[in-house]
Amino acid sequence: MNNPAPDDEAVVLSPQWLTALLSTDHSDAVVTGTDVVQRLETVATKVRFRVDYAQPTDAPTALCAKGYFNPALRRATRAEADFYRLVAHHLPVRTPPCVHAAVDERTGHALVLMRDLVAAGANFLDPRVGYRAEQAAATLDQLAALHAATWNGKLPVLDGNFPPRPVSLAKHLTVEQLQAQLEDGRAQAISTEVHNADRLIAAMGAIGALAQESAACLVHGDLHTGNIYQLPDGSPGLIDWQVVQHGVWALDVAYHLATVLDPDDLARHERELVEHYLDRLAAHGITPPDRDRAWWLYRAFLPYGLFMWAITRAVERPIIEHLTDRLARAVERHRSLDLLDV
Repeated sequence: MNNPAPDDEAVVLSPQWLTALLSTDHSDAVVTGTDVVQRLETVATKVRFRVDYAQPTDAPTALCAKGYFNPALRRATRAEADFYRLVAHHLPVRTPPCVHAAVDERTGHALVLMRDLVAAGANFLDPRVGYRAEQAAATLDQLAALHAATWNGKLPVLDGNFPPRPVSLAKHLTVEQLQAQLEDGRAQAISTEVHNADRLIAAMGAIGALAQESAACLVHGDLHTGNIYQLPDGSPGLIDWQVVQHGVWALDVAYHLATVLDPDDLARHERELVEHYLDRLAAHGITPPDRDRAWWLYRAFLPYGLFMWAITRAVERPIIEHLTDRLARAVERHRSLDLLDV
């Protein structure tokens, strides 16, 4: 296998490349052909496919490849491949079983090859699908497990990997570019105080500063319902680790709750769900932050998610509008920008 992370989809699906890859763990695996079942393309491309073998083998027969196969959308972003390659097998968190993850160090192209969970009966959710409070509690259980396992350097393999992102993300667009996107029709119902690029960029800097004085852990960074799958028994798992980073627990909890719950349900249940998360953190052996401080951090970190969806372009427009609106309403209701003094 000359290239561990080809950026050519045809190579990844070829019997020659797959045989070289799979035969490392399955010496009897000789691939004779592949059959694409589904292709999903946003920025990255996900290709679900079946694998045929020359003889019976215990090698996987249903796989999903994720890479940047479209030359027009190609980018060098390695965080997800590094997550699966270095970290996932150390964590008590449900993620897709990874067969192969690698980065082509010459081009920066990252490739992840996973077992196809759809073929195994899992259900991948739509970003616009709402959650009930008890479903959100189950996903918070996964986040608490992730955070506790990586709390304040508990997992040495993470050293030097997955740097914080708020400050670097704030440089993604100029104030003028961000303001134009805030005014392009997304989140129309919110006030001009929140529709303010200067304040939102300053909020990302303030969130970055808060991370310097709080316990750090590995955070998913993008946990809306579209990045969750459900197993046949209803248990949730986490996918799309493209913005995984070191940060404060509240970044994940605030983003998750504000995107998955209807705004009225969020207002009714968010305090008890934050308490539930803190209890789960304690159950994993971590001393949680003071309850009042935790509530403040939850509200203060809401602008992270709003910024993420304010800068988003390469996603279907209804999804952008749905998630931006939910996050903006939460930021406005809690006066999060005022909490951050921006």
